[in-house]
Amino acid sequence: MYKITKSNLVVKGAFFLGVLCSLGAQADENYVTAGSAYNLEDNQLIYRELYTAINADKEVKVDYVAPDGRQFATKLLSYKGALFQPEFTFEDQRDNERLSAQFQGARLVLRHSMGISANEKLIMDNARVVIDAGFDAYIQLHWDKLLSGKQMKFDFAMPSRLEVINLEVRKIKAKESPLYNTQYGSTWEYFRIQPTRKLLSFFSDPIYLAYDPNGKYLMRFQGRSNIDDARGAPWDVRIEYEYLN
Repeated sequence: MYKITKSNLVVKGAFFLGVLCSLGAQADENYVTAGSAYNLEDNQLIYRELYTAINADKEVKVDYVAPDGRQFATKLLSYKGALFQPEFTFEDQRDNERLSAQFQGARLVLRHSMGISANEKLIMDNARVVIDAGFDAYIQLHWDKLLSGKQMKFDFAMPSRLEVINLEVRKIKAKESPLYNTQYGSTWEYFRIQPTRKLLSFFSDPIYLAYDPNGKYLMRFQGRSNIDDARGAPWDVRIEYEYLN
């Protein structure tokens, strides 16, 4: 996805420049990463997620943009603690939905609101809880163990459901991943994330990830999106990432 230092970002193709040129006013932002999300049902582009460089306050802004360039949601990530536990706030302008995961001392507070309805939950046992985009840092932190074949289990915060679920990640063979293509990615490493409990309604299918080992860059994601469509229904997507200095 991106590294949490400005100096570690690398160019991953000229495609990214075309993405920015198509976004109008959003192109003024200091974006360093773009993810293009395609609907798994019809392979149509449904949104892009654009990441800024980390600023002096250790914050990253993410803009969610429709194919026509209209911004419809934003997220702010704050990397002030463990890299796999970024605090965040998310707002979807389409239905006034707000999500957040923030620490108050030793407590992790998950919040979800829609209009005037608001709920929150305190998570006290949170030392190994992975938050939002922190799954990328978690995989990088455990890279050698995963490549050796070790299966890693972790808790994942879900503010939309006000709960923490237990997941497991492991390396899989390239041909076991739907992200593998003989035309590209032959040198990539492939991973699968799925719940430790098989019956979990949020996961219609496992999440698949593809990484370029040269820098441990997330190149492809396939699975349930972290945002809903305009009607509040879940999106199953394939996201293709591009990087720029």
